[in-house]
Amino acid sequence: MPIPHKAAGPNLSNIAYGARMFIKFGAFFIVFLIVGRILLNLTVSIYTKLNPPKPPGPTWGFGTLPAITFPTNTTTITSYKLETKNGSFPILTNQLPVFFIPIQTIGLLSLDQAKQEAAALGFVFPPEQTSPTIYRWKRTTPLPAILDIDIVTKNFTMRVDWGSDPGFLSQKNLPPQIFAMTNTREKLAEAGLLAPDIATSEAKVSFLKSLGGSYVPAVSLSEADFLQVDIWRRPIKQQYNILGPNPRKGNVQFIFSGNRDSGSSIVEGSYMYSPIEYDRFETYGLITPTTAFQQLQAGRGYVANVDLGITEVVVRNVMLAYFDSDKPQSYLQPIYVFKVDNNFYGYVPAVLPPSQSSKR
Repeated sequence: MPIPHKAAGPNLSNIAYGARMFIKFGAFFIVFLIVGRILLNLTVSIYTKLNPPKPPGPTWGFGTLPAITFPTNTTTITSYKLETKNGSFPILTNQLPVFFIPIQTIGLLSLDQAKQEAAALGFVFPPEQTSPTIYRWKRTTPLPAILDIDIVTKNFTMRVDWGSDPGFLSQKNLPPQIFAMTNTREKLAEAGLLAPDIATSEAKVSFLKSLGGSYVPAVSLSEADFLQVDIWRRPIKQQYNILGPNPRKGNVQFIFSGNRDSGSSIVEGSYMYSPIEYDRFETYGLITPTTAFQQLQAGRGYVANVDLGITEVVVRNVMLAYFDSDKPQSYLQPIYVFKVDNNFYGYVPAVLPPSQSSKR
């Protein structure tokens, strides 16, 4: 009788071999997926950088904006000449956000808050009212000084009459620059005025000397009688500066003397600030730099600063910024700034009216 063959089936060698192959090719497949995903993401990233998606168009959500009210021009420029590398302006963005500024009103605690602000600046005697919203504090020691505060906006100006002391300028113990910047912010914090967009923004220190009871620039610390600290708001999108009527003056400006007496170390100060709702904005189209330059030539801009005696200006560049008025305004709007030689700053409103949105 023939002996039946044993049925073929898996053995331990075959199972081990199959397991090894599964692990080997499974590992290759996983590595392939990981590397493929990395390459895909890298390719998409490079393509997006080279071909960025177009931003959504302007929303015009606030409707037609009120015209920017610049101060009255006190300087007349008779000629504007364009001298750029290729005879034209650089290509700038054609739209920017416009931010809402809430209207500030007087409240029951407005005067009490102003008194706290005054005390932080060294003024403790009762004030006198000089207008519906302006209160004035005075002191006589260690030197005569005056502080004016708008109890609605909390904006202030302060000045010490250091000229009344003949020996005042003999004290040359000016504070270190970093101390002056830090002390400025500390004073604002003590007065309840250190807003987030001021707390970590740009600060600049300048050297000043006395001339006829006033201030003029000093070339170096060695010839300086005073240190001036200016602090501006933090730029929009970290690139668009927010400038006031005087572009060289910050929202906050303190002048420090060489006198370390607590009542005489800060001889002048000013604070000009309105809260901006940065999370409440609408996007608006902009006129072109060329159109802005034509408006500047036609006298429809504002000469924010220029050296004395300059009547002819050579324009070599332009940038976008925002105008921070010292008067109440409902919106923070972009402007073109023409900044050239002779400390010239020219402002032109940048927003394109909604009715002309198809012209750019």
